[in-house]
Amino acid sequence: MKTSSKTLSSFLSAAVWADGEYDEFEKEFVAQVGEILEVKTLCSDLESAIKATEKMTEDELSSCLEEAAKQVDPEEKEGVLTLCLQMMCADAFLANDEVENFFAFAEILGVDESTASSILDEFVDEEEDLIIEE
Repeated sequence: MKTSSKTLSSFLSAAVWADGEYDEFEKEFVAQVGEILEVKTLCSDLESAIKATEKMTEDELSSCLEEAAKQVDPEEKEGVLTLCLQMMCADAFLANDEVENFFAFAEILGVDESTASSILDEFVDEEEDLIIEE
């Protein structure tokens, strides 16, 4: 992955921020992603990013993500968006506010709404055990 672990962690911490808790499901997911992407510092970078963002206002977090988005490799924007979605769904539950955050992440990353909708639809179709808030 060309995008740095710290940049990716900014987005993943915002995905954690969506439900306010960095739980065991999310920790396990991040460990797996770190192994797959061969990024040994992902877990520690994410923990640092969570600490940095946990006291931010929504506007401060948006500004932080806008800066981080500038550092995302253009070819990896959809991948980063997908990782955010996977992080939000690590607990097998997708809340309405998480869907809103997903589309906000897409906008910040410069992923058009139709592409983001396709990513979300495909993910929901593939995840058999996913519970979606009505």
